[in-house]
Amino acid sequence: MSLAPDWLPNIHPLVVHFPIALLTVAVVVDLVGLFMKTRSTVRDTATWLYCAGAAFAILAYFTGESGADSMLIPAQVIRLVDEHHDWAFRTTWFFAFFASARLVVSYLLPPKPILLGSAFILALGGFFMLFETAEHGAMLVFQHGLGVKVITTDAPLPEVTTEPGSDLTDPGIISLQKGSWAWRPIEGADTVLSDQFSWLVNDVSHVTPTIVQDSVKGSVLGLQPHGMPIMFVTGERVGATQADVSLNIDDFDGTVQLVYHVQDGETFDSLSVNQDAIILGRTEAGATTVFEKKPLKETGWLALRVFGGDGHFRGYVNGELMTHGHADDLAAGPFGFRIDGTGTVLVESIRVQAVD
Repeated sequence: MSLAPDWLPNIHPLVVHFPIALLTVAVVVDLVGLFMKTRSTVRDTATWLYCAGAAFAILAYFTGESGADSMLIPAQVIRLVDEHHDWAFRTTWFFAFFASARLVVSYLLPPKPILLGSAFILALGGFFMLFETAEHGAMLVFQHGLGVKVITTDAPLPEVTTEPGSDLTDPGIISLQKGSWAWRPIEGADTVLSDQFSWLVNDVSHVTPTIVQDSVKGSVLGLQPHGMPIMFVTGERVGATQADVSLNIDDFDGTVQLVYHVQDGETFDSLSVNQDAIILGRTEAGATTVFEKKPLKETGWLALRVFGGDGHFRGYVNGELMTHGHADDLAAGPFGFRIDGTGTVLVESIRVQAVD
């Protein structure tokens, strides 16, 4: 049962006010205690306020992580979410350590002025981190409504449709802005694959691309590899990247990788799917590091989303966060696919967004 009221997606926006209030009051009482050196009760009160504030900061941190993980965060706010997370991480564990140190200062060490003054200066540093955390959180709430209403959608993809027998052919990659692009394959997609994608592992002759009629999605691209791995990319070199791909691997035996930050055929970040698992990871010089791996229970059409940037990496399936990892960023690179296996991979749409 959820502890949040029906109008609130999660309890994080309620919890965060407690550490902000407690730690702010703690700093004020601590300052007063510096001028009342003989009143140990004032210093001890500040210490216990720091302890209570740290405890609520830990609660706020984990409810915030849980809240973020439960949302399909749109590209326009995901970097701000990650910045808020990073400041919250620093603030939470600083005050967890600082509160422990204050207990030692209050009850085990003699109250020397230099010790009390140094502790207060450290507290001011923590208060600055608290301010940055709160400011980033306020921007998420008041500018974007995150945490107080459910935000799950990006702007819609450009519509590109064709009726059977139409003379309309695939216009290819649709450039959006700042390195973002989209593609909805229709008749003529084979030419787009040949002319508008760069092939890094084998080439277009090692796959048979066809447009097939799917009972759910209508006209979609079918890719049939010829028993050898293929890898192809397109678009500008992008740093922080969010990509959404609608695909179906029910009739495919092997692995499909959404690859991004691609440096070459052997170095890239990826979200991989096969019949059994979804894997978030990185390949460098041909060696793969797995950030996180989860069983894949869904079948049929999969709405895959991957994000990578600023040290944060996420993989979603049908709107649910499945994998999460952290690592230093690779250099900016294009987006594409690496496919290794036999059978048919169906692709309905691709959208790649450069995340500011």
